[in-house]
Amino acid sequence: MSTLVIDHRDVALDYELECLLIRQKHHPVRSIPLHQLQRILCMHNTQISTRLIGHCQKAGIDFIVLNSRYSEYSFAVHANHQLQAGRRLQQYQLTVDRPQSFELARRLVRHKLAVSYRLLARQPTSAGSTHAQKIQRQIYHTLRINCDDMATLRGLEGYAQRALYQYWQSCIPSALGFRQRQRRPPPDPVNALLSLTFTLVYHEAIRQSLRHGLDPWLGFYHQPAAGRRSLACDLMEPLRPLVEYWVMRCFADGELDRRHFALQHGQSMLGKEGRSHYYQLWYQSLPDWSRKLGKYARLLARYCDARAAA
Repeated sequence: MSTLVIDHRDVALDYELECLLIRQKHHPVRSIPLHQLQRILCMHNTQISTRLIGHCQKAGIDFIVLNSRYSEYSFAVHANHQLQAGRRLQQYQLTVDRPQSFELARRLVRHKLAVSYRLLARQPTSAGSTHAQKIQRQIYHTLRINCDDMATLRGLEGYAQRALYQYWQSCIPSALGFRQRQRRPPPDPVNALLSLTFTLVYHEAIRQSLRHGLDPWLGFYHQPAAGRRSLACDLMEPLRPLVEYWVMRCFADGELDRRHFALQHGQSMLGKEGRSHYYQLWYQSLPDWSRKLGKYARLLARYCDARAAA
């Protein structure tokens, strides 16, 4: 076990003798050794002792609280796995070096387009897949020869992303009501699952940033903004097409459908049965996503180290 998901109400978490204690009414106390955990996910209001948080920090365990109704109130206490002042100093200097920062952002977007292109190439041939693949290829080459400012870069990346979403829409049952990406509030099951999955990937990206001695707040493509770890968003960018594809497969393969969701005040939300099934699926994909995010963070860390040694 590396991830513990708490998806019950009236749960209290505490620490004792290098173990996490889980207390719930009408249930025996459950004990889990901390060395078995990398992250703890809470879905409901949970009582947490401060000594548990302290020991989680010491043991390198991330504590994440997800608010399924109001995602902006989700938060996490991430363990500071590693701190390298010299590496972060280079990262800060890169952030304020506009030409260098832009070049890193352009490489990032081109890599995302390459990931999208390869993913589409593996799909059954159709008019939709062929069109989306053509758009990814065209913009990939345009970015190499005819893009020299951040506004143009974002505009081209957004155009490619819209083409990809048009294809995703054709891959899933129309009864799901998915028309376009809409985050707050997510009006349909597809948007709801995209938002939840991206939130979980975002927190893993923060974790990988810290593990590799980087500051998750300072990105290159995503500029610093209140409440946003911009580097984590950057690290996620090449992974987004794979995550989107995974979400679409959940619905296309019948793993999840409308029965697993409820509509409350115009917002689609996973029900209890849906959450149970979803986290089993998510947990199976997490190791691969974590490796990819770690690879991206490691490449940036090496780039910063090379600058320091130059």
